[in-house]
Amino acid sequence: MNPDIKVILFDLDDTLIHFEDYWKDSLLETFQRHSCTKDLEPDPLFEVFWEMNQKYEKLYHKQEITLRDFRNYRLIDALARYDREIDMDVADDFNSLHKSLSKEFMKASPEILELLTELNKTYSLGIVTNGTSSWQHDKIDSLGIRSLVAKEAILISEDVGYEKPAPEIFLKALACFQAKPEEVIFVGDSWKNDVEGPMRVGMKAIWLNKRGESIPEGAEPFGIIKNLLELRDKFQHP
Repeated sequence: MNPDIKVILFDLDDTLIHFEDYWKDSLLETFQRHSCTKDLEPDPLFEVFWEMNQKYEKLYHKQEITLRDFRNYRLIDALARYDREIDMDVADDFNSLHKSLSKEFMKASPEILELLTELNKTYSLGIVTNGTSSWQHDKIDSLGIRSLVAKEAILISEDVGYEKPAPEIFLKALACFQAKPEEVIFVGDSWKNDVEGPMRVGMKAIWLNKRGESIPEGAEPFGIIKNLLELRDKFQHP
């Protein structure tokens, strides 16, 4: 590893904490509890919801819709398949219940906690994530890594006022650590947000490519991994 590296920044969602560890189970539970869905069979509803999730996720990543739109329209459109009409307020209420229930299904990963503890002995650690402040902090608490990341080193788009891949959120991180771009490595799963974004301001990037996707044309990342624990090898000193 380059000895000039001083800071490692991490994405949160699908990097440090994975949706598949809690998302489906907590969503099925929400279907069974919320008034707008509790009389429907949860498993078939989930299939429709997942279809809509993929549709609106693409629009969100293209920054064509807001995060609230993404979360709400996937439910609104899924229920439309059942000839059931709900408005944004009802969708907000559903998502609020889902967030609350999700906390019960989130679990800390001993392996990730051990990895970050090791890295923290040599590097300063930070988190740069899109999302709402309270929700992202809940996830960080669930991971059990609060003591490894300084409060000011947790940059959440709602607080900062910019979402990745906007350069402003990465520049804010550099200012937080008083670091030069070449002293920072960003680790995350989204090519656009976690590779292109940080590289555009001069940071190095390691792409967590869990699905083995082909590398988009353009700048080459500093590294590519399929599992976050591979960072142990990347950051080992000779």
